[in-house]
Amino acid sequence: MDAPEDKQGLIQRIRDERNKLTALLGNISENEMLFPIEENGWSVKDHVAHIVVWEKRLVEWLDVVERGDVPQQLPPGMTWDDLDRWNEQTFEENRERELKEVLADFDHIADEVVLAVEAIPENLLMRADSLAWRSSSPLWEMVAANTFWHYPEHREAIKHWKEGRASGR
Repeated sequence: MDAPEDKQGLIQRIRDERNKLTALLGNISENEMLFPIEENGWSVKDHVAHIVVWEKRLVEWLDVVERGDVPQQLPPGMTWDDLDRWNEQTFEENRERELKEVLADFDHIADEVVLAVEAIPENLLMRADSLAWRSSSPLWEMVAANTFWHYPEHREAIKHWKEGRASGR
């Protein structure tokens, strides 16, 4: 995916992709949001909770970066190879949450993400060599991975379920 040209372009891509997800969610009833839509038991609510958790993590990491420190992105003892296990733990931790609470968090965290991105100097976000701990990967990619690269994955899973439901599959 093409790199955004600047911080405002990054923020616009976050908003554009989130708006697509929000529009899809607006076409799903509260009851439908609670049905398991995947073999692993995840419902639409669980997809939304998952996104919220990753956005909260992103906001925390960006707050650490803004202070000039290096965020601890993974729990102690985990590597990125443990991502599926970490996501499953997150699912289990959030599966009993009320839908209204998850949706309220989803609405609220959107503003927090944008504020956190706005707080980071543009050169730290956009330049690949600005943060040694990023190993020549620009910080915007960490933002993208937890926002506009992440949303379509979940939007497509929900959309696939919704289309199958409409066609009686």
